[in-house]
Amino acid sequence: MNDDYRLSHRAPGPEEDGTTVRLDQVGGEHDEVFPADVDRHPERYGAEHAETVEQVRQAHGDPDAMVQVWRAVPAGVEVVNPGDWVGLSPQKAQAEAAMEHSRVITATATARDLWCEGVLEEWGYQGAAPLPVRAAGLDRSVVRASYPHSAMRGPAARSAAVATVRAETEGCRRGRPAQGIVR
Repeated sequence: MNDDYRLSHRAPGPEEDGTTVRLDQVGGEHDEVFPADVDRHPERYGAEHAETVEQVRQAHGDPDAMVQVWRAVPAGVEVVNPGDWVGLSPQKAQAEAAMEHSRVITATATARDLWCEGVLEEWGYQGAAPLPVRAAGLDRSVVRASYPHSAMRGPAARSAAVATVRAETEGCRRGRPAQGIVR
């Protein structure tokens, strides 16, 4: 298996005893990574997308739960290999793909094969074999969900949002505290 695309950043797995947790054990008695309030306050533990939270909750206590995973990959990568990083939401993968100028693939894994180091948006696939994938043909609603709201409201709203950002930035440069920009 050629895994040069990974560089030195390796995904978590079961070999790091006590520093990782399996997806189906998040928030449970065998979880040494997340405290018990992870289900009530997932945002405290890196959850940024509703789909991630929903998949974590659905897999709780069920090691055989089937979980949809997404991954940003360079051209030529057609599988999710054991040891690859994956996300539980398409938005996470889209953000990674945009930064890396790559594409998004998706696959289905079991909860027992997904491990985390403490950020709910980032998981390591540690199954016994590569997962077959399909290109993630994300529909417009998923793509739009990752854009700032101001970009979806038309030219006037975008202009107003840009003006607000510029004013806030200039104010901060002059020592005034930011008034809070809402995206």
